[in-house]
Order: sequence, then C-alpha cells, then structure tokens
Amino acid sequence: MTETKRKSKPKLLELDIVRAIAILAVVLIHSTSDATVELPPGSGSQAVYLALNKLANFAVPVFILLSGLVLFYRYQDDFGGKQALQFYLRRVKQVLYPYLVWSLFYYLYNQWIYYRANLHWNTGEFLDLLPWADASYHLYFMVIIVQFYLLFPLLMWLCRAFRWFRSGLIWIGLLIQAGFYAYHNLVEPFGHMPSLCINYFSMFTLGGWIGLHYEAFSAWIRKHFVWVLPLTAVLGFGFMGLFQMELRLSIVLSHQWYQLLFFAYAAFAAMSFIRLGQLLLERAKAAARVLMALGAASFGIYLAHPAVLTYYKTHVLPQSGAMSAYHAYVFGAFALSLTIPWIATFLYGQAMRPFRRKKPKPSPAGSAA
Repeated sequence: MTETKRKSKPKLLELDIVRAIAILAVVLIHSTSDATVELPPGSGSQAVYLALNKLANFAVPVFILLSGLVLFYRYQDDFGGKQALQFYLRRVKQVLYPYLVWSLFYYLYNQWIYYRANLHWNTGEFLDLLPWADASYHLYFMVIIVQFYLLFPLLMWLCRAFRWFRSGLIWIGLLIQAGFYAYHNLVEPFGHMPSLCINYFSMFTLGGWIGLHYEAFSAWIRKHFVWVLPLTAVLGFGFMGLFQMELRLSIVLSHQWYQLLFFAYAAFAAMSFIRLGQLLLERAKAAARVLMALGAASFGIYLAHPAVLTYYKTHVLPQSGAMSAYHAYVFGAFALSLTIPWIATFLYGQAMRPFRRKKPKPSPAGSAA
C-alpha cells in the first residue's frame, strides 16, 4: 500500500467525543454504585441513582465497539505479516505494560487502604491476580481487550480473504456470541465468563463493520439519526426499567431479556454518540474541544479513577444525615474521581513529551488508531 493511500484516511475526531461520553458513564457507574444499595429500598432517591447507574451501563460495550471500529478502520487496506508484528508490538506497549503496572499499583494500594497493618509483597499472590484482572474491579476490561487484540489479526485476515466474511461481520459476531451464551447457560458454564471477550463479541464485530464501511455508515446515520436517537432512549429506559421492576414490583424477567436490551441499547447508543460527536464538531466547536480533550485522557482516567474513588469513600463521609448531604457526597465522588485523574493524565502527558520520539508527520490513519 502506498503512503498516499495511507494518508487518504482522516482521523475520526468524533470518536474522542464518544470516548468522553463513555468515560463519563464509567465514572458515573462506579460513583453511584453504593447509592443503589445503601439507600432505603424503594425510596425515590434510590430509584434515581439506580436509573443513572443503569442508563450509564453502555460504557464498556461502547469502548469495545470503538476498539473494533478503530482497528478495522486503520488496518483494512494495510495488514500483512509485517503490519501484524508491528501491531502486536504496539499493543504490548499500549496495553500490556500499563496493565502490569496498574495491577501492581492496585495490589499494593488496596492493601494500604484496607489492610495497612498487613501490607506485604508476595510474588505468587500477585501473579495469581493477573490472568483475570483480580487486582482491581475495573481491570477486567483490559483482559478483554487483550483477547480481542490476539484475535484481531485472524479476523482481519478473514475479512481480507473472504468477501462474505467482511460483509457479514456483524451477523457472524452476533451468532458466535449467541452460540457461546447458549452453551454457557444451557450446557456447561464457562469460568470467568464476565472477563471473556466472547461476552462482547458482537460489539467488537459491529465496530469492525462500521470501521470497514465508515463513509457508508456516516451517510446512513446522518439520514436515520432522527429515529436512531429516540430508539436508543427507548432501549435505555427499557433496560433501566427491568431493574426498577425488580426494585418496586419484585418482577424478575429471564436473563435473556437483560442481555438483549443491554447489548441493543449499547449498540444504538454508540451509533447515536458517533453522530452526536459529528454534530458537535460541526455546530459547537468549543464543547467539542473540551470533550475531545476528555476523550483523549479517557484511558488514564479509566486506570486511575478507582484509586481516587476508593480513597474518597474510605476517608470522606456525608456531613449529616440529610439526603441533600448524601447527594453532595455522591456528586463529590463523581467530580473528584473524574477531575483528579484527568489532571494527572494531562500532567503526565506534558511530562513525557520530551521523551517521545518525534515522527515525521504521522499519517491520519495511524493517528486514528
């Protein structure tokens, strides 16, 4: 592939806005999780926090969809043996190293927070935490992403080798995920199912299909956004409503309904957010710049925010028993867990700039990845 063709791909700026929305949802989920169980069952405040928490549940699937979108968009025309090797080396640096460093950090940090008198180092104990991200509750996402990175070269080769695989990528991913889900529930459960990439396979392949056909998708979402956005809202409130029915009416539907609404909501939310990002870039450039900065820092915020949140919840209590004080407490958890890691990520980026090798005008396609 020529350098001219590589440069023909623009960077998808709207994706940083989608990342910003998704990281806001991640922090919202974690900062409101206690409020969904601490407040009196059936109270209005608990219902509000439960609604916020469940409406934000699109976060992880949207991030996975974005990963698939960017990878297939970036490499669809340029993925041979050399590119596969470069891909693995780059992803080891981008994901595996941070995973090891932050697993080590949380292994020691959580001991310092909860068991300070017994703070210790045990190599075997630490290594046992790594395969399934047991060092901290949020690191499972990185284990899932590593699995997708391992599978991506095969998926990319199949897309390049077989036209039917490329055109049917969405349905292939959906069928594979549904098949594994059926086996897990009807035949024999898989161990560590929440940390297996197969649990989100349809989202990755949907993102991959969008990445392979991004111009066509952009034209489609521009035309159909008028009903995609309302449908997203209906699916989101439907998903949230399942939990409200449990809470208020003690009605529990089968697990399949939760799964179906969860992934449908996340898929349409991702498509809606991409279009919203495009609209902000066109009509609200100042807001777009702020969200793009937040999206660019989303990985650092994801890694660090549980440390801030844990410290806050173990050292700060509501100032009184009044509900207004509790609301302020929850808002403080959200605001600090977002802003402190954001500032730290920005400062880290500034500090590391002198140590980065300067590249001669990287291609937009490369920067999109």
